[in-house]
Order: sequence, then C-alpha cells, then structure tokens
Amino acid sequence: MRQSQKNKAGFLLTAFCAVVFCASAQKTFKYQAPLYKVDSGGFYKISLQPDFVAKSNEGLTDIRLMDQKGHFVPYITADNLPRTDNEKFIVFPEVTIKTQTDTGTTFIIESKETAPVNKLWLKLKSTAVKRTVNLSGSDDLQRWFAIEEDIPLQEAVLDNNGSYLQSISFPASNYHYLKLLVNDKNKAPVKFLQAGIYTEQSVANRYFPIPNTKFVKKDTNKVTYINIQLNDNYLVNQLDLNISGPKYYKRDVSVYQIDKQGKHLITNAELNSGKKGVLLITAKTNRLELQIENGDNLPLDIEGVTASQADQFITAYLESGQSYKILTGDKNAVAPVYDLKFFADSIHNYIPEVTHDQVTKNIVFETPGIKAPRHDYTIVVWIAIVIALVLLTLLTLKMTKEVNKKNNAE
Repeated sequence: MRQSQKNKAGFLLTAFCAVVFCASAQKTFKYQAPLYKVDSGGFYKISLQPDFVAKSNEGLTDIRLMDQKGHFVPYITADNLPRTDNEKFIVFPEVTIKTQTDTGTTFIIESKETAPVNKLWLKLKSTAVKRTVNLSGSDDLQRWFAIEEDIPLQEAVLDNNGSYLQSISFPASNYHYLKLLVNDKNKAPVKFLQAGIYTEQSVANRYFPIPNTKFVKKDTNKVTYINIQLNDNYLVNQLDLNISGPKYYKRDVSVYQIDKQGKHLITNAELNSGKKGVLLITAKTNRLELQIENGDNLPLDIEGVTASQADQFITAYLESGQSYKILTGDKNAVAPVYDLKFFADSIHNYIPEVTHDQVTKNIVFETPGIKAPRHDYTIVVWIAIVIALVLLTLLTLKMTKEVNKKNNAE
C-alpha cells in the first residue's frame, strides 16, 4: 500500500510539474492566438494575420507554436520550403568589376527582371562557417545604395552535391545590379556559385489589408505630403493609392518610415498613369509619410490609401483534433532552430491552410524584473494550480482510506 501511495504521489508531482512548465514556457510572450482545429493530421500552412504580426518583433523571431500540453511545436518558415517541380531557376549573370573595398568577398549580379525583386536564391559551396552579408543596389555600377545589412548566411545542410541553396529576403528592389558583400575580412572567403530567382516568384501573390488605415493629404507648391497612420506596429508590404486624376502623370515619390528616432527613407519609386498606383515596401511601423514631387504640375487627386501585409506563414505538423496556439510579443526572443528544416522535402508542394482566431493578451505573461501587480492574472493562475493540487491530494487520501477499509474487512 505504501508503494501504491508513492506511485500516486509521484503521478501528482509529475502532473504539477507539467502544469508549472506549461505556464513558465510561455510567460515571456505577451500575446497569444488559438488556431482553428484541423480534421486530419498532417503538415499545414499557418497563415499569420496582420493583427498578430503587428505584435511580433521585426523579423518575426518571437513566434512560437504551442500544443495543448504546453510543448513548443517545431515549424519552418517559407524560406525553408522546397520548390515546386514546375518552377524554373533563373540565374542572374555575374558581373566582374574592380572593387576598392577590402572588407570581404564581393559578388555582383545583374537583375534581368523588370518587376521589383524582394527575394534572391543563392547557391553556395557547402560551408559550416558563420557569416553575414550586406546587400546593396546600383543602376550604373558606380553609385551603390544600401538595401539590407547583416543578413545571416545559413550553414550547409545535408547535401551530397557539395553545394546548397539559401534564400534571402529584403525590401522590394528594382535596381539593375545587386551586390552581395560578405563580412569575412581576414577570414577565408565563402564561394558563391550562382544567384537568381524562381519563375512565378513575385514580390507577393497575396496581400491582407491592414484595418483602419487613415491618411491626411497636404499639397504645397511643389510637393504633396501624405501622412499615413496605423493603429499598431503593422508590417506593411504594399501601399495602394487610389488616384483619380489627372489623366496623365509621371511623378517621383519617396516613402519614409517615422518612429521615435525620426524619419527614415525606405524607398524611392515612381507613380505613373500607365500603371497602378502600387508601392512595394517593407516597413514595420505605425506611421508612414509619402512625398510626391509635383514640379510645375497640379497635385494628384488621391481619394484613398490602402496599406497591406504580404502573406506571412509558418508550416508545421498538426495533429487531428488537437488544440494549438501561437505566441508572440517577446522582444528578447531569437528565431528558433528546429530539426524540421532538414526534412523539408517530406512536405508536399501543396498543403492545406489554417489560420488563427482573435489575438488576445497572454494571461500568464510576466514582465522580467517587474513584480506582478496585486491583482495580476498570474497570481490567479498559480492559486488555481495550488487548489487543483490540493483537490487531487484529498482525492488520493480518500481513495487510500477506502482501499484500507476494504483490506481490513477482508
């Protein structure tokens, strides 16, 4: 009987520890959103809606998928998904010029695309070193302009061919030349083999409108200012301007991101009556400003502005009928590294999609270094855990007494 009691006590302790682990694993994340349940087990594309991404870090490094037992579930991002069989790789030719920099390996390519590009696939010789890359663009091979900095190069995964592919994402760019500068000064260089894009690769094929976008337009003698206000720190990938006139126009426009540090130029583009008034950008902010150069022309008639987020998603294996939720809002979180990325070929080209419900505050969130307030939900959770433990203990004692009585009667 004593051994039986020990086993029950051990079970209770294990259950209690599991509950505590579940609470502590997610306490650094401010927000959560439950996933809709799936009918059959398998890999699913989990679509991340603008309201959820708005709560995430820049780079989306703080996203976690949690099952109903409180365990983090491995996932992979779009960059790790295998390419479909009907897509063809288009190689951008390498350009050789004399460079005056001695800061690292330089690889320059010529973009043949007329449409903006926001993703490159790099083919490299297999390597296991850690390097970062600076990406810049030019139209004349003389003046170079920064696009993205400190992009990490991945280490080679299992590959029998001695080479591997990596994709890098960056703000949409239509520069004629792109330069990759590896920060490997005084170190052995990495070997670039090719760079290019896949056919059917577009800057984005699906966009989600950002709710409650507001704008104020102000015309001056030469410049039109459009200030865009969002309700949260949304990820903005597209601005769609509803321009009703004049019939013919061709104007330069500059897009700025505004934050506590000031005003930052995101991109320069052109508005042309022969095209849709769409600007492709990458900014995570709640304020944007457009400056349209009118010259001696009348200002454009802009009747509306729509801000949108490009499709953002993760891919994971979900069990049928199980409850899952996604967490975000940890400013110190780094991107997780899961073994699943080595088995991306097991994922079919076309997988079903599931999305999440409303984003809410995580009731077990605990700010590091700050004592929980008197009526904080965290205290309520812990009280509930203690009550549950007491009830389980009383139930066990009652069962033990009944078994003792039965044994004595026999």
